[in-house]
This record gives sequence, C-alpha cells and structure tokens, in this order.
Amino acid sequence: MSEPTAGHRVPLHSVQNRAHAESATIVQVGSIGGNVSLHGAGHSRPRQVPAPPSGFVNRESELSSLGDALLASPEAHGRVVVLTGLSGMGKSAVVRRWVAAEGHRFPGGQLHVDLATMRSGSEAPVSDALVECLLALGIGHEHIPTSLAGRANVFRSSTAGHPVLVVLDGVTEPAQVPPFTPNSGGSAVLVTSQDRLSELALDGARHLSVGPMDRGSGTSLLRAVCGPARLEQDPDAASSLVELCGGYPLALRIIASRLMTRPRMALAELVGELVDEGRRLDALSLRGARPVTRVLDNTYRNLNPLSARLYRRLGTTGFPSFTFDVVVVLLEADQEQAHEALAGLVEASMVDPSEDGHRFSWHDLVRLHAARRAADEDSPEEREAVLARIGEHLSTKAALADEAVMGKRTRISTKLTRLIGTTNPFSGPSGAADALEWLVVERANLLRVLRAMHSLGWHSAVWELAEALMVLYFNRRYTDDWLVAGEIGVASANAGGAPEAEARLRSVVSRAYVETDELELAKSHLDVALRLAEESGNKVLIASVWEFIGRYREKVDVPSAIAAYRHAIARNDEAGEKRGSALAMYFMGCAMSSDENQQQEALDVLLAAHRMFVSINDPRMANRAQVSLGTAYFRSGDLTAAHRELEQAVRAFSESGATHYESQAREALAVVAEHEGDVGVARENLERVVEIRRASGAPDVAGVEAEIARLSEPG
Repeated sequence: MSEPTAGHRVPLHSVQNRAHAESATIVQVGSIGGNVSLHGAGHSRPRQVPAPPSGFVNRESELSSLGDALLASPEAHGRVVVLTGLSGMGKSAVVRRWVAAEGHRFPGGQLHVDLATMRSGSEAPVSDALVECLLALGIGHEHIPTSLAGRANVFRSSTAGHPVLVVLDGVTEPAQVPPFTPNSGGSAVLVTSQDRLSELALDGARHLSVGPMDRGSGTSLLRAVCGPARLEQDPDAASSLVELCGGYPLALRIIASRLMTRPRMALAELVGELVDEGRRLDALSLRGARPVTRVLDNTYRNLNPLSARLYRRLGTTGFPSFTFDVVVVLLEADQEQAHEALAGLVEASMVDPSEDGHRFSWHDLVRLHAARRAADEDSPEEREAVLARIGEHLSTKAALADEAVMGKRTRISTKLTRLIGTTNPFSGPSGAADALEWLVVERANLLRVLRAMHSLGWHSAVWELAEALMVLYFNRRYTDDWLVAGEIGVASANAGGAPEAEARLRSVVSRAYVETDELELAKSHLDVALRLAEESGNKVLIASVWEFIGRYREKVDVPSAIAAYRHAIARNDEAGEKRGSALAMYFMGCAMSSDENQQQEALDVLLAAHRMFVSINDPRMANRAQVSLGTAYFRSGDLTAAHRELEQAVRAFSESGATHYESQAREALAVVAEHEGDVGVARENLERVVEIRRASGAPDVAGVEAEIARLSEPG
C-alpha cells in the first residue's frame, strides 16, 4: 500500500475509513519533526519513522520475530516490543525496515522519538517530547496540559480511535515508555535500547535481542555499500574483515567507509590492520574519530562501579567466555556482589548469558575495549594480581580434572599432592566425562592463562598447568592447542630450571608432532628429553620417554620401535611401575600387530596388557587395549571376538566422553560390521566418527565421508 508523501493532507473521512479497515496504529518516538503544526480535523497522519539505512541487508530472523511479536494479536492493547543489543548493532535499522514494510497496518500514524538525542541536550525532555507527539497528531497547543501526567492522558485520549505505532529510540529507563503507550487496540510501541529494560516484561513487553551479523550477512552489507566488484577482488579477505569485526554492523560500516574513501586500498591491507588485537579498535576509525570506542566508552561510563570493576578484570583475562565462578574469583567477592556486578553487564548488553544461563560471553570488540580500560585504569600490580588469582583457580581445576580422567599416571608436578584434602568437583560416576567436558569448554581460557603466566615469568605455574592439560589433548586431540601448550610448557620448564618437567613435556609434545607428521621436530624433542631424563636418574621418567620414542619410531622403523618399548618395560619393571610396564606392553603389541608374521604374538601381548590394566584398575587403558584386541581378532579372522571387544570399547568411551578413542573404536567396528554383512551398523558408526572429528577440527573427515557414501550405494 502506498503511503502519503510529506505534506500531503488526507481527508478526515478517508483516515477514518482506513482505520476501520486496518488493525493497528503506529507511533514512533524518535526524531520528531521540529516545527510540526497540525491542528484540527483534516490534518495528515504523521509518518515520522525514518527510512531504513542504505545497504540494509538480511536480518530476516529479527524481522520475522518482530512481526510475530506485533502481528500475532493485532487487536491487542498496549503492545510493547523492546529490541535490545549493543549500540551500533542495528536495532533501529531493523525497526525502520519493518515499519517500511508493515507501517500501513497503523492508520492512526507513526511517531518517532529519539531519546538519545534528547539526552544530548539538543531536544526537549520526555514531557516536551509528548508535546511534539500531540502536535503531530493535530492537538493544538491550547489543549495540551503543562504536566507530564496530563500530557500522557491527552496522548492516550488522542490515540484511542485509531491504531498508532510509536517508535522510541535510545530508551535508558523503563519509566520513559508508559507515557508514549497509545490507548487504541492494535497500537504498538517499538523500543530500542542498549539496556535490557527487564522491568518492562512485568507489564507484558516482549524482548528481542539484536546480535551480530553472520558471515554471509556481513559480507552482503559490505557488498551493498562498497559494490560487488570491490569484494570480488579478494573474497577471502572480505570474509576475514567480517570475522575480525565480529559481524558488528557499526564496525562493518566503518570498514566500508574506509574502503570507499581509499579505492586503491587492498582488502588484505585492512585485514592486516585489524588482525592485531592491540590495534583493532584504533583501526576502526574515520578521520581521526573512533566511533566504536566512543560507543563502548559511553556504555562503560554508565556502569555501576562494581560492574565497571568486573568489566576491567574480565578484560585483563581476555577470556572470550566465562562462568559465574570466574566472576567470584575475579572480584574476590561473595556471590551476592558477584551477581550484582554481572547483572549490570548483562543489563547493559555488554555480556550475554547462554540459553541455560550457565555461561556468559561477549563480543570480541567489547572484550578488547575492556582490556584497554583495564590497561588505562588499573595498575600493573592490580592486573597481575587478577591473573594470579584466575591462574591458580583454573590450574587447580585442571589438575583435578587430570586426576579424574587419568587417575594415577606419570606426573612431574606435585600439585595434586598440594591439593590433598581439596574436594574434587569431578568425582562420581560421570566424573571423567564431566572433567573432559570442562576442559573442552575452558580450553581457550586455559591457553590464555598459560600464555599470560608465561609472559610474566611464572614458570613453575606454567609447566604444571601445561602438564595437566595433556589429559585433554590425549583424549580429544585439538592438535594445534596441544603444540602451543606443549611448547610453552617446555620453554617455561627450561627457563625455570625444571629438567624433569622439561623432559616430560618434550616427550609428550613429540607425540603431537608425530600425529602431524613433523617427524624431525618430534625426534629433536625426544633426543633432548632422553638426555634430560637419564641425567635425572628418574627411572619412571626414563621409561616414559622410551615409550614416546617407540611411538615416534613406529612411523619410521617398526622393529626399532619394538626395541624402544622393551627398554620402557625394563625401566618400569626396575622401578616397580606396573602401569608404565602395561602401557609399554600395550604399545608394543600394537606395533607387532602391523606385521602379519607376528599376529599371534601381538594378540598374546595385547591380552597380557589388557589383564594388567584391569588388575591395576585403569579402565581407560583397558578399553584402549580392547580396541587393539578387536583389530587383532579381526586380522586373525575371529569376527565374533572382534565385534565383542570393539562394541564394549565404544560403549565405555562414549560414556566417559573420550571421543578421540571412541572414534577409533567406531571406525574399527565399522570395518568388522561390514565384513559381517551389517552395512547399516557400519554406516551408523562412521557417521558418529565424522561428527567427532568435525567437533575436534580433525583434518581427515573427507575419507570417512567417502566410506559412508560407498556404503550407501545400492547393491
């Protein structure tokens, strides 16, 4: 339906007829036209909501949700919808786009008030804004009371006949909304606010969150502003720009403006400016102005002191997401104070809770702004104290998680001894699975803490944490993280004069290099590790290094790998280390099974290793031995025994959350099932393998998918 043009007067009877035919009236409260003077019958209904910005793209989900909230009950009274999100996230743009498409549903008019402008002092306060609305609706000055309550009463009366839409931009207080609520059925108020205005929900308001754009939408925004040709020059760089801006529309428009004003600037050059986190906020500037920083500064200044302190301390950690216990540790506060501080950040849309409310995250640019505020306002000593507290908190939980998953194993760190008497949060039947899940969820934060402590020279704390984290990498891989944590741990152990820890970490990180086929790096670490271990005289450590040497040699020379495992068994036997002997025996059996001439000997060794793991109550390694036994039975032609061992291992690893080993067991079980003629079971197991590998970022997914496709072929 076409809309009246500015200044066009619609006959009163026409407006009345349209009101009877439609279901709603729109009043937008924002930038009300200054010299509006519409008096008496026959004035045109206001259409004050600005047009959507040029380059508006997508936001289909938000537009759909907004439509659902407003149109589900078109005759209802007092409908209020609050769109919340960071300033610059596109809340007003979404509202304007929706009004442009659906504004005809409100024949009584559309009013717009920009309360952010009013706060700047360039517009009248709320009471005077009501005067402007009444004038726009045709009420003469002489009929407008002097009090806010009186003006609100007249506003309700003047909007009682026809549905009106009111748009209120930049609301900061719930009390600013009720005076602008129309009185007719079908009317509605759309509110945009950075604050969540949770109190309005008590009066039936609907809340919609407007968040960042996804990569496709962000790229479309850049394309709409800059033109497709510019982005087609380097589509990968364009995608990186969206990612580095976190899909934040304000930042994306700044990027687009910079590209438009510098037509010869390569997109990759701009990516280079943004990729450095320390420079990113400064790179989001135009002619010396930093709009993103200005927006976040304004929000920060409005936080209460406790929330502002939490904001800076979270910025010091650099954590992309966190749990409530981290808030308590950072503030050194009781739970009530921590809840108050966190609620302030959530209300200001600086932090977003997860759907279950157990975890909180924030936009990357907000995180960088918080780090800058901390650097500018908190002393180096304060920031170090924050890192010390959170480092100790996470290191303690990591050590307890390691214990829950691995039980008694070779460790150089004495942290668990120092924690005797501490309740392990990962106890109980699901303790191992819970511990692994916690390590997965916190792995980014654990790496950040590791890096921060290393840069501060807290070497003992670093290598102890690095050693504890190996349980995550053994069970879930994340090879890139494994290499980073391992190398940092090695460097700190070396710098801190801890040769046994250095030997241990060098041998463990060598395993990651073996898995990435960087065999020379693996060998160089193992050469140093063996020298350090032998110098220490620690027989268990020497045995462990020989075990890792065997894992490396399996890639280059299987007989020499078997010899290395025999060295490990001998050293473990000398030290009375039964688990170490069982481990070396297990890996030796696996190496033997690769030689078709040693199948029976391999099966005997694996059975012996399995019995040893059971006797020392190490179910994790007993299950791993079952996987290898299943494979050995399959090679010997005993499909029934192979299926039994592998099925038991799959069940155990699935229950414990050790998905890396679950993947191995399922892949082997798929081979057995196919040979048994059960293609459905084979395909089902491989589909789970793909799921696991994708979740861990493993590179070898395509081959498994090809196997699934082959199994799905008819006949």
